[in-house]
Amino acid sequence: MKKIKRRYTMYPAWEYWREVEDLNRLSDAGWQLKKGGCFRSVFYRDETARYRYALDYNNHIDDPARYRDTFAEQGWEFVNDTFNGWHFFRKRYDPSLPDEEYEIYTDEQSVQDMAGRWSRLGYTFGAIELAMTALNGLMALRRPSVTGILITLACMMLGIVILTGAWRIRHPHVAGKPRKSLGWCFSTVFSLLALGLLFGFLRYYQSSFSEYVYDPSAPPWTWEMSAPLPDFYTMDVEADTDAVVRITVTNKKGKVLAMMGGGGDLRASQTMFLLPGKYDVTVQYAEGTEPGASGIFRFEVD
Repeated sequence: MKKIKRRYTMYPAWEYWREVEDLNRLSDAGWQLKKGGCFRSVFYRDETARYRYALDYNNHIDDPARYRDTFAEQGWEFVNDTFNGWHFFRKRYDPSLPDEEYEIYTDEQSVQDMAGRWSRLGYTFGAIELAMTALNGLMALRRPSVTGILITLACMMLGIVILTGAWRIRHPHVAGKPRKSLGWCFSTVFSLLALGLLFGFLRYYQSSFSEYVYDPSAPPWTWEMSAPLPDFYTMDVEADTDAVVRITVTNKKGKVLAMMGGGGDLRASQTMFLLPGKYDVTVQYAEGTEPGASGIFRFEVD
C-alpha cells in the first residue's frame, strides 16, 4: 500500500469549512495531512492517529512564531501555510470531548475578524474582475471576436462569484451553508479562459494580406480566403483608384456576407462572422465607370 497520496482540489475561500470536513474524513480513513495547498495537498498514511483540522486566514502576521504559539497553547499543532494567507492546524481527536473543543475560534469576534480579512480581499478582487469585464466588453463590442467574448464572460463570472463569496463569508448567519459548492464556477471560468486563449493563439498568425494591381483586360478580380475557425473576422480595405469600386465577400454558394464600396482614396473596414470554409473576395469597378490605367487594392483580414 502506498504511503503518500496527492490530492488535487480547489475550495472557494468562503467554503473553507468544506475543506476542513474533507480533511477530517481523510484523517478518519488513515490519511493525515502533510502539506495543505490551494490546489494540491499531500497526505501520508497513518492509521494509528486521528485528527481534527482547522483553517485560519491571516495574510498579515507581524510575529509568526507568536502567532503559532497562541494556537499551540490551545492544543493546535501547526501543519503549514500557503502563499495566499491560509494556515493549517490540527489537533488529536478524542471522541469523548465535545465538538466545541475542535473549533479553532472560541468567540464570535475572532470569527468576524477572520471573515473580515478575507472579505476585504474578496471585494477588492471582485471589483477588479468586474472592471476588467467592462473593459473587455467594450473591446469586444468595438472589434468582436470569440476570444474577447469568452474572456469577457470568464471575467464577469469570476467577479460575481468572488463578490458573492465575500458576502457569504462576511454574513454566514444570513447566507448559511450552501448545499452545493460553488467550486464548479471556477472550473467553468478556467475552461472559458483556456478556450479563449486557444482561439487567440490559433488566430494570432492567421491574418492575411494581399495587394492587387489593376489589369484592364481581366476585371473583376477574385481572391479566395480561408476561415479556419468559427469567429468574427474584420476586413480592412484600402483602394487607390480613379473610379468607384465595389468589394464584396461571398461564400461558395454566392451569398453576400459583406459589401464595401467607394472611389478615390477608399479606406473601409467591416466585421463579419464566418464559419470554417473558403470565401471569395471580389473587387470590381462600378457599372458605367471608366477607370484609368491602373488601380491598387489592399486587403487585410484578421
